[in-house]
Amino acid sequence: MMLEKKLELKDICLKNRIVMPPMAREASIEGKPSDELIDYYKKRAEYTGLIITEHAYISLEGKSSQKQLSMADDSVIDGFKELTDAIHKENCFAIAQLNHARPQSIAYDKSNVNNMTKEDIEKVKNDFINASIRTKKAGFDGVEIHSAHEYLLSHFYSPITNKRTDEYGGNLENRLRLANGIIQEVRKSVGEDYIVAIRFGAYDYWEGGSELDEIPIAVRSFIDSGVDLIDISGGLCRFQNPYSKEPGYFKEISKIAKEASSVPVILTGGVKKARDAENLLKKGYCDLIGIGRAMIMDAEWSKKALKSLENMQ
Repeated sequence: MMLEKKLELKDICLKNRIVMPPMAREASIEGKPSDELIDYYKKRAEYTGLIITEHAYISLEGKSSQKQLSMADDSVIDGFKELTDAIHKENCFAIAQLNHARPQSIAYDKSNVNNMTKEDIEKVKNDFINASIRTKKAGFDGVEIHSAHEYLLSHFYSPITNKRTDEYGGNLENRLRLANGIIQEVRKSVGEDYIVAIRFGAYDYWEGGSELDEIPIAVRSFIDSGVDLIDISGGLCRFQNPYSKEPGYFKEISKIAKEASSVPVILTGGVKKARDAENLLKKGYCDLIGIGRAMIMDAEWSKKALKSLENMQ
């Protein structure tokens, strides 16, 4: 079975191909994980290979919601240590997702990327770097840069929202410049032994948006900049494919990314049954399967999925 097959990722080995992807729970106390949230992840870790925790803001101006997790200052580190310890005790690994929510942040009231000054952009870079260092101090096995779902880096990537005329706008290289600059600086700051991932909103599914033939170029640029893992999702369409509801509804763009990638690729989207997860892996759409809403609903999804596949053999 592909789903139960181990996967080496950087210096760790995942016990299977099941990933719990980042899904906002808003269960924090002053940006720190609550006891409830720690227990929530612990219950889902035992039979799951990798957990990517819900997005944490890197600065107050990039905050998405009132009860969102924070990685914006050192005061949160000890609280996250409790979370990573709980996950590690279940022989599961943990990656922290970092995000800057502008233009969806509660502080900016839909401000867009075209209004950002060079000083604004440099601050975003530095905030990602400092937050990434905190994830390592907190015991996470890696960090994921959020560049999807209509958030800041997704707006830089899409030609619909990015109308800049400087080195951060226009052609594909320029639209990727901020994301790649962040990856490069984060890699330098956390070292070569630490996992760096990107949640990539690979396609907008909107006329005038990002193009399918840009996906391989973008993926290779991220790898060249230092990522170890590509986590595929939607761009301006967010986490839904407007044209498909089938299990693995981002599978076509995931396959394009995987064919261009020398690092593992995660596919998430509408997968609820073990059989569908197994088929998507076998058919080469991805290397890892993200199970979102099904795992929210059932803490034992991973256990039951692996057992059901055993019974099918």
